[in-house]
Amino acid sequence: MTRILDSIDSPEQLRKLTVPEMEVLAEEIRREIIEKVSVKGGHLAPNLGAVELTMALHYVFNTPEDQLVWDIGHQAYVHKLLTGRRDRFHTMRQFGGLSGYLRRDESEYDVFGASHASTSISAALGIAVARDLQGKDFNVVAIIGDGALTGGMALEAINNAGSMKRNLIIVLNDNDKSISDNVGALNTYLNKARQMQTTPSYRRLREMAKGSLERLPVVGGMARETAGRVETGMKQVVLHSKSGTVFEELGLKFFG
Repeated sequence: MTRILDSIDSPEQLRKLTVPEMEVLAEEIRREIIEKVSVKGGHLAPNLGAVELTMALHYVFNTPEDQLVWDIGHQAYVHKLLTGRRDRFHTMRQFGGLSGYLRRDESEYDVFGASHASTSISAALGIAVARDLQGKDFNVVAIIGDGALTGGMALEAINNAGSMKRNLIIVLNDNDKSISDNVGALNTYLNKARQMQTTPSYRRLREMAKGSLERLPVVGGMARETAGRVETGMKQVVLHSKSGTVFEELGLKFFG
C-alpha cells in the first residue's frame, strides 16, 4: 500500500492534503521515526511530540521563504522528512549521511544550525532585523521548548525582542519535558500558566464568556476584541500580572 509520506517531497505537497490525509500522514511519520530510530538511534520522544506542530508550521507558513528557526534541532526529524530528505532519512547520524541536527549546507529549509539549547529566539531576531534592513517581507518563526526557554540566551533574546518590536513569531512548545526536570522561577510560572489553562473551572469560565459574547449583538472585530479582553482579565487574576502574562509584560503579544 502506497503511503502518503512517499508522495511528500516538499511542504508544497503537504499543503495540498486534506485534514483526514494529514492525520494519516502524522501516523506514518511516527512509524517512520520509530522504525529508523530503533535501528540507528537518535532522539525519539522530542520528535514524536512535535509531529503535528511541525506539519502545522510547514502548512501555514510558506517555507522556505518564511524561515523556521528550530531550537537545538534535535526535534527536527519531522522537518527533515517533509523537506525532501525522506529517501536519505535512513542515513541519519551515519558517516556521510544526514545530520542528527540541522545543517544549513544540507537543505535550504535548515535556516540555522545549533545543536545547543536556547539559541533560536536570538537567531530568529537577528534574521528579522536583517530582513527589515534589506526591505524584504517574510515571516521568521522561532520554535523553542519550555526547558530551553529558561536559558539565559533565550531570556536575553526575549528582552531584546520586546523592545525592538520586530515582526517575529515565537512558538513555545510547552510540553513540560526536557532532558531532566526543569527548574527555576520561569518553570514555576509556566507550570502555573499551564495548570490554569487545563483546569475545568478555567475552561468552563472561558466557554461561558465565549457563549455570552456570541449571543450579544456585537459583530466582527469588536466581538474578538472583547473576547480577548475577557481572557486577559482572567489571566491577570490567576497569574497576578497587570497585562496577562510575563511575556506581555516584556512587550510581546501572547496567544494561548
